[in-house]
Amino acid sequence: MPRLFAISVAALLFVAIPTILVAQFGKFFFGSPAVPEVTVQQLQKLNAKQPEELYKINEQYLILDVRAPEEYQVSMIPGAITQEQFEKNQAEYRNRTIIVYCTIGYRSEKYAKKLIADGFIAQNFKGSILDWCRAGMPLVTMQGEQTNRVHTYSSEYKVPPNYTAVY
Repeated sequence: MPRLFAISVAALLFVAIPTILVAQFGKFFFGSPAVPEVTVQQLQKLNAKQPEELYKINEQYLILDVRAPEEYQVSMIPGAITQEQFEKNQAEYRNRTIIVYCTIGYRSEKYAKKLIADGFIAQNFKGSILDWCRAGMPLVTMQGEQTNRVHTYSSEYKVPPNYTAVY
C-alpha cells in the first residue's frame, strides 16, 4: 500500500509541477502572445481612398521607425517618425494604431510588444523596410527628399536592384 501511495504521489507531482511552472513562468520560457502583424500590402491599402495621403501621418495610425539613428538617417518610410520623436509625445498618439517597423521585423516586434503592454494599439510591420523595398515603395531622407538608399543593417540582407544597400 505505501508503494502504491508513493507511485500515486510521484505521478501527481509529475503532472502538477510542470503545470505550475508553465503557469508561473510560461511567458519567460515560451514568450508572450503574438503581436498583430501588418503586411506591406495591408499598409498600402490603409488610405486607398486617398492615395495622395498614403504616406502622411493621420488620425488613425502612425508609422513608427524603431531603427538606430545611423539607419533612419539613411532613409525612412515616408510619413514615419522615429522612436525618439514618438517617446517625446506618446500621449499625442494614444488613440492611434502604431505600426512599428525596423529592418526585417525583429526589433519592431519587440517594441510593439512593449507598446501593447503599455496600453497602446500596436502592430508589427512584418518584413519591415526590406519588404517595403521589395514592393518597390518609395523611401525618403530625414529631410523628406526621395532616395533609393536603404540601411540594411548588414550585408546579409539584399535589396532589389533599384535600391542601394548601406550598412
